[in-house]
Amino acid sequence: MKNLKLIFLAIGCIAALSLTSCLKDDDNNDNNGLSESEISQCYAAVRGSYTGKLLYETRDAQNPIDTVDVSWSVGTDTMLVLSPFPASAVAAQIYDVELKKALMETEYLSVLKCYLGFYKYDTEVLFYIAPIKADFPVMYKGMTHTLSVYFWSNTYSYGYKSTKTGDMEAQLVMAAAYIDDNESTNYINSSASTLTSIPVIISNIIK
Repeated sequence: MKNLKLIFLAIGCIAALSLTSCLKDDDNNDNNGLSESEISQCYAAVRGSYTGKLLYETRDAQNPIDTVDVSWSVGTDTMLVLSPFPASAVAAQIYDVELKKALMETEYLSVLKCYLGFYKYDTEVLFYIAPIKADFPVMYKGMTHTLSVYFWSNTYSYGYKSTKTGDMEAQLVMAAAYIDDNESTNYINSSASTLTSIPVIISNIIK
């Protein structure tokens, strides 16, 4: 669990599931097996503001991984908020050249909000993540559109925070990017019918 970077580098394609079934648990924080006291301790342990790095695949054989400075927070509503969510991490996965260019040129700063579901508390707080879609307005083919990025939830997206060192890392897995929520074309996969599994990592221990 401590080496999410290794998971990020090694992860392959996850068997395609229904995007609807993947996202339906976004607000279902089971907090599996934890007592109310332990849940409160988890909240207290992860609450706060963080700065660190976001790592993502570039699809460039010469430089396969890129990093960007990011900030995130966990508030009293127990949501993890990554603000802004870098457009570059999405653009690197877009196969449509014109759309990729439009996304890189947008000045809009998207916010990614994620529900947390805690499932372990001792020297580390372990949690599942259920991201809400991130929207980017883009000028594409002469018109303004919204590119919506969806993520896999729960066992696919997860993280930890050390209660001893304060180290925090989380893996978020992109599943699809649709224009104006038209699900006929997934712009982060050349096959319109296939959902992808593209991990990004946020970490406050990567320098």
